[in-house]
Amino acid sequence: MADWQAVTPLETEDGTPPRRRPDLGALIPGLVFIALAIVLMSPADLPEELFDGVLAWIVVIVAGIALMVSELRRSRRRR
Repeated sequence: MADWQAVTPLETEDGTPPRRRPDLGALIPGLVFIALAIVLMSPADLPEELFDGVLAWIVVIVAGIALMVSELRRSRRRR
């Protein structure tokens, strides 16, 4: 190659961006939804008490705790 064809990187060129972490607030409910959809579409027999509101309460409580923990972790990182 001739000198005029050689490409040299600029000193002001940005490096590789840092790798993004997955958004757990979206990932966990998404996985729960997928698991619930698979269970409901399968011919499995589940106890009826599970769908009398118990499952909804468990999902809401776990999601609330997960959001609270993620917000606490973010606030500690900002300090």
